[in-house]
Amino acid sequence: MAMKNYMEKLIKKTLDDLIKDYPEYRDIEPFKKEVIALSLNKAEPLYGTSNLGHAVIETKLVYSGFRSKITAIVIESIEKVRTNPRG
Repeated sequence: MAMKNYMEKLIKKTLDDLIKDYPEYRDIEPFKKEVIALSLNKAEPLYGTSNLGHAVIETKLVYSGFRSKITAIVIESIEKVRTNPRG
């Protein structure tokens, strides 16, 4: 079984859902990459390497408290990148 980074996938999906509220940034890839990188640095890593590991992580992802925490991290990152843009 391959190693998989679940947090990266979850943060990208969360940003895709939230970016609708920020239409001025919807198509700006550097903005999105900065938000993803900042969010990943704030969130705990979630790697799985076995069937059991993947199952445990998938179970953790269904809890709304966990998803709420990730949503809050992504929103905080969006706001930080908006107020401190690079380049």
